[in-house]
Amino acid sequence: MKKSLPEQMIELMSDGAWHSTEELVKKISHRFSATMHILRKRGYKFDTRRRLEDQQHEYRLVIESRVII
Repeated sequence: MKKSLPEQMIELMSDGAWHSTEELVKKISHRFSATMHILRKRGYKFDTRRRLEDQQHEYRLVIESRVII
């Protein structure tokens, strides 16, 4: 069974690395920002930055660690 777009995005971005717009369009969908919006509504957080050399945006999933004492 094929994974949903939110599942695909979480799987791709769970490495905590930066992912370019081009990569997300290719691997998720040309409407990847709609998928990101769905995930934000579910409580996921994303960082965004703009690369200076080519003015492209990059995104990464914020992975919060919890300390158990």
